[in-house]
Amino acid sequence: MEKRKSLRFRTNSKLEKLIGRELITNNTIAFFELIKNSYDAGAKKVNIRFEGVESYSAVHSDNKKTDYFIGDNKVGADTIITNSDSCIIISDNGNGMSSEEVNKYWMEIGVVHKELIKQIDINDDTINRMYKRVLNGEKGIGRFSTDKLGAKLELSAIDKECKEKTVVNFDWDKYNDHTLLIEDIEHDYSITYLKDTKNSGVILKISNLRDEWSIRDVEELKRQLKKFVSPFSQEQNIFSIIFSINNNQEKIINDSFDYSLTSITASIGDDGILNYTIEDSQQTIIDKIDLPSPLFGPASLKIIYMDSAAKRSFTRKTGLSSRQYGNIKVFRDNFRIFPYGEPENDWLNIDNKHAQAVFRSLGTRDIIGYVQISNLSNKGLKDATDRVGLVEDTKEFEEFKKFIWNCIELLQNHIFKKLKKEAEQQGKIIDFTIENRKKAEDSFRNEVISVINNTDMPKLAANKIINLIEQNNKQLKKDLDNVKKANVELSKKIKVFERITGAEGLLYELLHTVKNKTAILDSKFNKILIQTQKLNIHIESENIKGVLKTINKLIDSALRKASSSRLTKKIEIVSDIIEESIAENKVLCESKGISIDYSFNDSYKRSYVNKESIKVVLDNLFSNSIKALAGYSSTNKLITISTSSTNNQHIEIVFQDNGPGIQVDDAPFIFNVSYTTTKGNGIGLSNSLDIIQSHDGDIVYFEEVNKSNGAAFLIKLPIKG
Repeated sequence: MEKRKSLRFRTNSKLEKLIGRELITNNTIAFFELIKNSYDAGAKKVNIRFEGVESYSAVHSDNKKTDYFIGDNKVGADTIITNSDSCIIISDNGNGMSSEEVNKYWMEIGVVHKELIKQIDINDDTINRMYKRVLNGEKGIGRFSTDKLGAKLELSAIDKECKEKTVVNFDWDKYNDHTLLIEDIEHDYSITYLKDTKNSGVILKISNLRDEWSIRDVEELKRQLKKFVSPFSQEQNIFSIIFSINNNQEKIINDSFDYSLTSITASIGDDGILNYTIEDSQQTIIDKIDLPSPLFGPASLKIIYMDSAAKRSFTRKTGLSSRQYGNIKVFRDNFRIFPYGEPENDWLNIDNKHAQAVFRSLGTRDIIGYVQISNLSNKGLKDATDRVGLVEDTKEFEEFKKFIWNCIELLQNHIFKKLKKEAEQQGKIIDFTIENRKKAEDSFRNEVISVINNTDMPKLAANKIINLIEQNNKQLKKDLDNVKKANVELSKKIKVFERITGAEGLLYELLHTVKNKTAILDSKFNKILIQTQKLNIHIESENIKGVLKTINKLIDSALRKASSSRLTKKIEIVSDIIEESIAENKVLCESKGISIDYSFNDSYKRSYVNKESIKVVLDNLFSNSIKALAGYSSTNKLITISTSSTNNQHIEIVFQDNGPGIQVDDAPFIFNVSYTTTKGNGIGLSNSLDIIQSHDGDIVYFEEVNKSNGAAFLIKLPIKG
């Protein structure tokens, strides 16, 4: 005979820990969850107070360093300021809760209250109107974030009508007894009936703190809270965060996006019309694009281009580099959705496209910004079940990313067109010089003809011709100095394009423009050279032609260096890279009668590098040594390479030859663009320095080794992995 019965799930006390201190991954997210609860309760202000801690002050010096003081004593950032009596108090002026609501909503795990309501009415006294606030919390477990911060909690709630105050005491460690069911654990509470109180709200007093808090921890929390508040200035008055250490208060303001002059603001509606405004220091462009209606719903964004000046200002204001801050962040109803836009979270694959040499592409170091969505109008963008991020394997999420990329590309096109225009304006210097050179040439020719036609070439006339030619030669050199200056500016622009884009296309455009200019200059110089030769006057033609040749080589090399593979880094065994480079250069060295001797003493240490970039550096050093040794009278031509490791921090590579070496007076300038002693283009060492520094390393002329003949260089790369 069959018996049919029913079973029910039971909830073990371990559940509290699972959805509290174990689900909430760090203290910052714990604060964020509790602040969201205050926001959803209609609060306009949240106070975060650290009480019973050491008060400290921060002094910012001119060298961008921050010093910390407790009283008159200078202390380090890692100084612990909390103790066993310290507590954290989070209070708000929201709608609060009655004792019935505490029991009905706070004490029920996974309550669906917010899921059903979705939004509440808020009265804005500053503009005398009501507005809708969209609720963020839906899962009903954010309150257990208090367990992440401390073992004990005192909840004080005053209801919306200000009639009663409910106080509940929680000891989260009670849930460590896993023999109990969660509903078997009790918490004491009291109710006080009020008469004169006018302020509703909730106060969370968290004690028996789980972690010790240092000055650095507190400062980092404040920096993170800046990111949590909406970057829209008009909404910072609607909801604010006040942060206190004992009695020292400050308002948390998100002003992280105010330091650049170039940006795009854009929005897309349900009709698919993308309205955008691009602003820089010189112009404002307002336009729109018709796109298909977005599946993900309406959204708005602001993306800011961080040039070098903006990056410096940003770091000075926030204490973070643009890279440390992150890239494009996502806000839902003015609150962050993690982990999008965190420093190591390239959720839009910006650097991947950058590495693939996409035409006119920016990297994550070059842009920061935010996207704003709403819980009401972006229902297709759903929270992931682990409370981190959105559900990503949907058409809505893919379209959402495409919308952002449309805006990034609009900004990129504007920036690169502007940079290209500036580069072309530098090229006009060459045009101007050529025109002046034409006039000088005409004047020179007329003067010579006049002298020859009107005299029988006595000594005086001959001297006059010579003087004219010398003056002309002097002016020519001066003009070519201007060309060199223009070349410096152009090479700077090329480097800007190379570093920002990693894209060959734009550089080819610049190459075409500049080569046209240098071809004209070369042609005009040849005419002058022919005329001076007819008069049997010597002019330093090789030096002048060398300048023109250098311009072309600079551009050619910049194109050659724009390989996308240089941007991809991996953990590599450095000695393996050196060995590959030796094998690639061995045949050429042997053909020149040069031997290679190497020894690796770094225990096969690894570094986070781009292999091809490191090989470019080694190739440059090989090339310089081969050229130096080729013209050097020695029967034992040798290149020596050795490695070692220092304090498990750096791999040191010494690259040395026994050639003629570098003059002491020249040593300070060898890493400058255009410096060369090997008849090369003078950019190899400059490029090598750029590459090694981009790997957080350094390359120097190794004078300690260079006491004998030859040139030696020391390369340092950080050990990783």
